Amino acid sequence: VSTQSTGAKYPCKIVLSARRESELSKVKSLCEANGIDSDSVMVLPMDSLDFGKLPDLVSEVLKKFGTIDILVNNAGRSQRSLAEDTELPVDKAIMELNYFGYVAHTKAVLPTMIGNKTGTVVGVSSLTGKMGTPVSTAYAASKHAVMGFFSSLRMELYSHGIDVCTVCPGPVRSNISLHSFTEDVTKEYNQDVQDKGRKQEADRFAYLMSVALAARVPESWISIQPYLLLTYIAQYLPSVYQSFLFSRGAQKRISKFKNKECLY
Repeated sequence: VSTQSTGAKYPCKIVLSARRESELSKVKSLCEANGIDSDSVMVLPMDSLDFGKLPDLVSEVLKKFGTIDILVNNAGRSQRSLAEDTELPVDKAIMELNYFGYVAHTKAVLPTMIGNKTGTVVGVSSLTGKMGTPVSTAYAASKHAVMGFFSSLRMELYSHGIDVCTVCPGPVRSNISLHSFTEDVTKEYNQDVQDKGRKQEADRFAYLMSVALAARVPESWISIQPYLLLTYIAQYLPSVYQSFLFSRGAQKRISKFKNKECLY
């Protein structure tokens, strides 16, 4: 959620969901500080992997606000490990959260949106979902799956008047690396690299994403350079990407990982 004052300028009702209720309450306080009425912000703690509770959670939202206009799927974990060393349970765990979580939440709200003949479903993917990243094979696979699901869903929901938007951020300043998977499903990467490398600020990303959604952009790539340029090269000049940029940048990242340097 962006904490910009746009929340007061364009009144909206917000449902905040994640596992830690204390963190959700902090975000609610930020919303209130930026002019959003307290009754317009609902804190709804949930575990994104507890799919069985989704019908009841959707019912709670409908009871309070009457409808669901926009669903933003943004839960996920990253990964820092080489494929050859990574246990299969890691791949399964990442797909369960990053992909099946999005699918389950989307299917839970679709009946309401289809009944209303309006709505917007958002899947936050990654530039990694467009071109892949070494030392993050399972993560990249989950983001590619997100792109495939929502791109296909967009076609199915067109006749119902429902927009489907995929958002692909580049590196964003956050603590995502702390809880990234490693080769062992029980171990986290536990490296804070917020201040390493070139990253866009979270508030800036949130603002640009809100602009993309307001403009009903089907797929948006939001990043600072050089990552955005690299994505365009990978998409439109794949041979150049593979023969030059791919070989240099990818091998450098792999070498850093093997030398136990922190990766963002």
